[in-house]
Amino acid sequence: MCYDRGCSEEAWSSFSESGQMRALSFSVMLACCLSFSAAADEPAKEFSGPQVGERAVPFSVKGVLGAAAGSEFNLVKGAQGRPLVIFFLQEVNRPSVGLARLILNYAASRKADELTAGLVLVTADATATEEWIKRAAGALPGGVPVGISVDGAEGPGAYGLNRKVQVTVLVVKEDKVTANFALVQPSIEADAPKIAAAIVAAVGSGTPPTVEEMQKLGASPARRP
Repeated sequence: MCYDRGCSEEAWSSFSESGQMRALSFSVMLACCLSFSAAADEPAKEFSGPQVGERAVPFSVKGVLGAAAGSEFNLVKGAQGRPLVIFFLQEVNRPSVGLARLILNYAASRKADELTAGLVLVTADATATEEWIKRAAGALPGGVPVGISVDGAEGPGAYGLNRKVQVTVLVVKEDKVTANFALVQPSIEADAPKIAAAIVAAVGSGTPPTVEEMQKLGASPARRP
């Protein structure tokens, strides 16, 4: 490399291009580092239950509310391939119960379209949970069976439910999952429209309702079977 004023134009051009290449390489490396840092700051996506395209296998639920109260029922077998919404409630709190009520009240309103649905609580203490369900019946969805998984805190073994999430919602058609929502922190405003849109897609008709429209369904005095 020459540094005196007598260097040729070719040498200066080569030097300039080399500097540009180093600057470009540094910019690319910096961008990659920033992208990696941003990705590292984002919480890892949690997976729970069978994924889209996988089979929803039959499983048993002990009924607590509705026509199935006191007996066992099987949501997958009962649907017989028709569109189905399975709402696994893995942690009881205001957001998770509120979302369950909103989504399943909407599902109950679409029975005429051969949509079936059910609320399944996953718990290690079935006796205490059953007592809670009966006390909280007015806050739970109506028009759909409500029960407890007979498989304990892990839920149905073949489903691989993630204990880190509060809610797992499956939309199923022809015994295959068409949508899966594993929610660590359920939000009515953020999650309900997405789930409702997945239900509409499985049914094959209608327009996804707004949150306000679904809330009006929950306000109906006839919602409890």
